[in-house]
Amino acid sequence: MSTSEQPREDRSWLLAIDSSTEQAGIALTDGLRCAEQTWDAGRAQTTALLAEVDHLLGLVGIDLSEVRGIAVATGPGTFNGLRVGVSVAKGLVLGLGVPLLGVPTLDAAALPFVTMGQPVVAVVSAGRGRLVWAPYGVQSGGWRQTAPPRNGLVTELAADLVGRTTRSIVTGELNPGQEDVLGAIPGVSLPARILRLRRPAAVAELAWARFRSGDADDPVVLEPTYLHGVRISQPSGLGGDV
Repeated sequence: MSTSEQPREDRSWLLAIDSSTEQAGIALTDGLRCAEQTWDAGRAQTTALLAEVDHLLGLVGIDLSEVRGIAVATGPGTFNGLRVGVSVAKGLVLGLGVPLLGVPTLDAAALPFVTMGQPVVAVVSAGRGRLVWAPYGVQSGGWRQTAPPRNGLVTELAADLVGRTTRSIVTGELNPGQEDVLGAIPGVSLPARILRLRRPAAVAELAWARFRSGDADDPVVLEPTYLHGVRISQPSGLGGDV
């Protein structure tokens, strides 16, 4: 039998969607391999998201019917971005009859830096110059969010960071002016901008263990976390022993 005639190994594919902000992304993983793409969607998530899903499926060489689970970033983030991402995810879950797994957006932003040995402050853009951020570190024997997310201006984030007694890595979406403010604070480590981009593969990674264990969220109950008030009550999914 030639290579082209060999049957393809059956794998369980998970599709991850993150349109929490104007930076959008999707990823496909089978637990071993991962393909992802990100783009500046602006306010065009509605028209672009499904087309990009179809594009990524084609690059990987699988059909939508081979996807066995859908993960989606649940916020905080912008109203339109979150609404589009969660709505598309729920539509795919309904059409495919597969499980839905919600992942807090700040958890996904923090994940790439959790092994760096320093506390991490993950940031997402809230629009109109506002930010949402939350600290992550070791607590109760595991790595997790150590305080509720806050919603405010970069000056408020700077004041929060100045009050910390340990060095912190700050990651996430920041414009050049915000970078200048935060980068000038002693003890703050600000990775290069391209390394701070939120990765949809992080959403997939955080959802994978739950997916493989059969855990899932109720599509009727799962809702995005929007921006209300100074503090946002949202459980963090970035647990685990260290």
